[in-house]
Amino acid sequence: MSNKFKSNKNKYQNKLKFVALGGNGQVTKNMFVYEFGRDIIIVDCGMGFPSEIMYGIDMVIPDISYLNDKRDRIRGIFITHGHEDHIGALPYLIDKLSAPIYATKLTIGLMKVRLKEQNKLNFTKFHEVKVRKQYQVGAFNVEPIQLSHSIPDSVAYAITTPVGTTIHTGDYKFDPTPLDGKTTDETRLAEFGNKGVLALMSDCLRSEKPGRTLSEAAIQENFEKVISVAKGRVMITTFSSNISRMQQAINASVKYGRKVCIVGRSMEQNVRTAMELSYLSIPKDLLVKVDVIDKLQDKNITIIIAGSQGQPGSALARIANSDHRSIYIKPGDEIIFSADPIPGNQDAVYEMIDNLSRLGANVYYSDITSDFHVSGHAAQEELKLMLTLTKPKYVVPISGMYRHMQQYSLLAKETGVPNENIFLIDEGGVIEFDQNFGKIAGEVETTNIFVDGLGVGDVGSIVLRDRKVLAEEGIVVVIITIDKARNKLYGDPDIVSRGFVYMKESEKLIKESQEVVKKSIKSNGHIKNWLAVREKITSDLSRYLFKKTARRPMVLSVIIGV
Repeated sequence: MSNKFKSNKNKYQNKLKFVALGGNGQVTKNMFVYEFGRDIIIVDCGMGFPSEIMYGIDMVIPDISYLNDKRDRIRGIFITHGHEDHIGALPYLIDKLSAPIYATKLTIGLMKVRLKEQNKLNFTKFHEVKVRKQYQVGAFNVEPIQLSHSIPDSVAYAITTPVGTTIHTGDYKFDPTPLDGKTTDETRLAEFGNKGVLALMSDCLRSEKPGRTLSEAAIQENFEKVISVAKGRVMITTFSSNISRMQQAINASVKYGRKVCIVGRSMEQNVRTAMELSYLSIPKDLLVKVDVIDKLQDKNITIIIAGSQGQPGSALARIANSDHRSIYIKPGDEIIFSADPIPGNQDAVYEMIDNLSRLGANVYYSDITSDFHVSGHAAQEELKLMLTLTKPKYVVPISGMYRHMQQYSLLAKETGVPNENIFLIDEGGVIEFDQNFGKIAGEVETTNIFVDGLGVGDVGSIVLRDRKVLAEEGIVVVIITIDKARNKLYGDPDIVSRGFVYMKESEKLIKESQEVVKKSIKSNGHIKNWLAVREKITSDLSRYLFKKTARRPMVLSVIIGV
């Protein structure tokens, strides 16, 4: 018996398990688990944006239920770069994971900003990593590899265990002229490829796009074209973590003698952090505060502003709604969207563009010009270059929708990877590797964890369903007053409608609804259980209102005893 147990234990220890807790089957919310023997490391811990039917939700974060009974085995969290979909969930999960974080200098700086926002200042277990340096964490030997992306200090990780080396790319492209001069380290990737790569976990978001992604260098030239001829203010909006894009906007403004104002809390914090860490180069006295804007000539100011995704309450959204305390749109303002809408955010972005245009602004966005945004993700030829350099035995596309993963699998086959060695998994998918084989090994149960205000995970599908009904159908509240001494109805029921019908124009419907309620009460004869009566009122009135209006408002019955 002991020999059998030992054999099973060794078999378990000699397998590498990969679990996608987020980031597969969707573009955001990246979080991946590597498990070998008793040791676990996590790569990335990102947030997702709520869809339009997630009413009131601020963000979505990964479900870490799979790790609940494994927390003492987590040896480290490795972060690939500082974008929100890779670091945004940390403030909400770090107390539960309680593991040291490994990341590059700028990424650590941006994470500290997020932790500070959530009063997590006591977390100090950061380890700054350097490219081409190896870090032994439990059974894992992890080496960061330099990548170019749309934010400085982005890395891939070469993760080596006794069964082989996996390359986890994070987000990347092969940009020959990145703003910081740090290109993707093709030499090191090739060295790993020559030694043998067990599996490549690769970003696949732009697998549908032929050719190569344009270089970041083109953006500054296009900023300069607009700024050089603009007679009024120029506003540029991008992701608050897109440090490179902000540097380009600053460079173009300096060239044409414009002061720069940074607007939006998240953007201001990220700029301050990037300046402190020397990732932003800004001439002295270039930046001005928002209350100085009106004292400058319009032709002498560039405003770099947060809110490119139409987030409710963001600086640009408030300007578009004419309720920003300091900035309002003037006819002739030039507004540049230097970011594409994330899937699910399109309607909010287009509504904001409509409002800005209606107020008199000239708006540049991706549907009318591609001059002001290039993706940070590799297109087809670059994805094939990564495959050619690393020569993986197995391939796992990550960080994309299923259609992106499917298209990536076709590219992998073009480079010679057998179809049976390409694994497409959704969120929760599990893959196991040893030295001789790899296979999809089932899935773990996951669900969306919603952040709503200060609440984390306290809003579930039932609450969202109720919010959906309220948003789409409205609510009808029935207030019933009973004479407690005689246990009978006191007067007529009051019916209040919100988001369903306008009371003054629907008096007949309201009066008929009152009769339905009184009939429901009378049908119970001598009432002993008012709870049962309340349920019957809700059921009867719901059926009646649907019959009359073909709508299903939420019906609530309130009983008051006097």
